[in-house]
Amino acid sequence: MIFRQKLMPIKFLTVQKRIVFLFALFIFSANSFSAQISAVERTDIFEQVWTTINEKYYDASFNGVDWQAVKKKYSARLGNVSGDKDFYVLLDQMAGELHDSHTRVYSPLQRDERKNRKRAGSGITIKEIEGVPVISSVAPDSEAARLGIKAGMIVRTVNNQPIKQAIAEALSAVGVSSSERATRARVFSKILTGESETILNLELTDADGKTSKFALTRRAFSAKLQVTAQVLASGIAYLKFSGFDESLEKQIEQSLKDFKDAPALILDLRGNGGGDGEFGLRFAGHFFNDKITVAKIVTRSGKPPIPEMPMLLEAGTKEAQIFSRPLVILVNEGTASTSELVTNALQEQKRAVVFGTNSCGCVLAFLDYKPLKGGGDLTLSEFGFITPKGKKLEGEGIVPDKIIPLNLKDVRAGRDATLREAEQFLRNSLK
Repeated sequence: MIFRQKLMPIKFLTVQKRIVFLFALFIFSANSFSAQISAVERTDIFEQVWTTINEKYYDASFNGVDWQAVKKKYSARLGNVSGDKDFYVLLDQMAGELHDSHTRVYSPLQRDERKNRKRAGSGITIKEIEGVPVISSVAPDSEAARLGIKAGMIVRTVNNQPIKQAIAEALSAVGVSSSERATRARVFSKILTGESETILNLELTDADGKTSKFALTRRAFSAKLQVTAQVLASGIAYLKFSGFDESLEKQIEQSLKDFKDAPALILDLRGNGGGDGEFGLRFAGHFFNDKITVAKIVTRSGKPPIPEMPMLLEAGTKEAQIFSRPLVILVNEGTASTSELVTNALQEQKRAVVFGTNSCGCVLAFLDYKPLKGGGDLTLSEFGFITPKGKKLEGEGIVPDKIIPLNLKDVRAGRDATLREAEQFLRNSLK
């Protein structure tokens, strides 16, 4: 999935600048260029990236990082890069020194992939389950599915490297992010994605202990956002969507209206990397009959990031409420950014009970993608958030009321224990 996330405060729709939440979870395919950037241009772009972060980063302490020392460290490496691919990797590694999932550098190719919602992937995802890297999902109708790769297979090698070595190399490339969960997700994405039509060789062990080799061709595919809305056999409504994108808003709002007479609702935000924050505030408001505070904005200057913006983000009116009945929210390490703010607001107000595993802890924001000389982009965190109860979600995330860790047995059987327990909880509460 590719996340391009936007936020404008709900009361300020005339503001021209967009405020963006970005959980930079995914590593796009490797760079390939028809023309090399000159050494002079590289120096200019390097200075542009470092200076912009130096002047605009939301935290004057740079998350405890000596940003001047970072400049010396990476400028010394600048002359050793062998091509544009390595150059943009270097810039992204420098930005990654802040241990911030939102502050990243994108090459021109990555910028184009993001705009077109496309990346080159292998049709599978990897998660660490019970301490081992495991195939956690396989896309239907993918080459991986046709070859017989199944969820629950343990990853032994990647491109003939032991998985521990592949993880170590990927970590060196992507750096440490805002939380261990965010870092792990970026590492596994780095391992799986790459240039289109390249081969990903895997050695996997199935539930019976049999180890097999597979060769997958990475292919470009569209990261289309989707909505799933249905009534479960119990009569409880279920709503899942993969991102807070305004193109989905009417469909999601209509689903809530269709469910308004359901006895309860399960809102599945697992894997929802966030999105349009204005939409997120409106969405949260559909569950309240009065105004609530979602978060206080934190900036370097103590002033709004733009003059028209309030320092408090609020949601909810009597007219906005659509669903007033019991609500459970499902979260996991892929629940990030806007979806974390929405979940926290509902949890802190005791409007919802949260099931699952700790969310990403990736909750910062920036005003817009900043174009770089040469065609790339820079994103940097220009403000953060404090919840009404004084929590800083960045790095911490949402702690569920009911923690339900994944286990190999359920993954292999295709069982969704989190959904099952949430539904049972609601059924019991309705008796």
